[in-house]
Amino acid sequence: MNDTTWEATGGADSSKTRTRVVKHEKRLDIDTPELQVHRLKWKNDEEIQESIGELYQYAEASASSSIAWYGKQKRQKARMSRLLRGLAILFTIAGGLTPVVAALGLTQIPLPGARQVDAGHLGYLLLGLAAACIGFDKFFGFSSGWMRYLATKMTIERSLSEFRLDWAMMVAKLREKSPTTDQVQLMIQRVKEFLLTVNTEVEQETQAWVSEFKTNLAEIEKTAKAQGESTRPGAIDITLTNGMDTDDGFTVTLDGMEIKKIRGTKYQIGYVAPGPHKIAVSGVVKGELLDASELVNVAPGEIAKATLALPVKEAQP
Repeated sequence: MNDTTWEATGGADSSKTRTRVVKHEKRLDIDTPELQVHRLKWKNDEEIQESIGELYQYAEASASSSIAWYGKQKRQKARMSRLLRGLAILFTIAGGLTPVVAALGLTQIPLPGARQVDAGHLGYLLLGLAAACIGFDKFFGFSSGWMRYLATKMTIERSLSEFRLDWAMMVAKLREKSPTTDQVQLMIQRVKEFLLTVNTEVEQETQAWVSEFKTNLAEIEKTAKAQGESTRPGAIDITLTNGMDTDDGFTVTLDGMEIKKIRGTKYQIGYVAPGPHKIAVSGVVKGELLDASELVNVAPGEIAKATLALPVKEAQP
């Protein structure tokens, strides 16, 4: 990026105008400089030339500070984006290779501390880590921010280059003479248009960030709500049609765990996690221990029904 500023200047005892190139350092801060309006004077040629030069320096410094800020932020976003995307690729490759490793006979993978982990479970873990990296990148906008900052920086740099060339042409037309009122108005208008272009680019980028952030928050809230709905506990209504025929009631078992001994024909198990469950009942009928079981799928927040009957043998005539 060029570090030169074109100014129209003139001495206090000179009626002619001359052009010169003023060198200044790049602004490394990210704050937009303030325009000292009270310093702009328009009474005579010398004051007009100095005010025009100050307007130019203000416009260039504003654009340069924005370019410097986007350049710095772009590098930070790029580092995090590459790191997260690289980890996601590595985790995905490693997770995809675990079935191959298991097929080769290495079903147990040794870990530090004389522990072992199932290859299939490790594959799910690696794929989950890959998804987490992508989700982290998407929520915090590292990759999208990197691209957005890069595009905004390039646009402002292009506008700054055009502004410098346009200004050079306007200064060249003066031919070392004082600018007329129309020329002064034209130069001020060019500064105004350039600053408006820079500010518009920054505002559009900021609005894009706000929109992306709101969208990501909405997606997270939607996902969290969906997960909450999907994990709502349900219940199971159990009916044992011949429960009254048992000698002293029947025992209800859920997924191999004894729940309660019941007298009667009905019982409800509450707060059951969604998913498939095995319901089993057992009881003594005429001195013989009998049992029955059934697989039940519990939907989130719903009540599943299971109807069973103990296999009582009919009496022989």
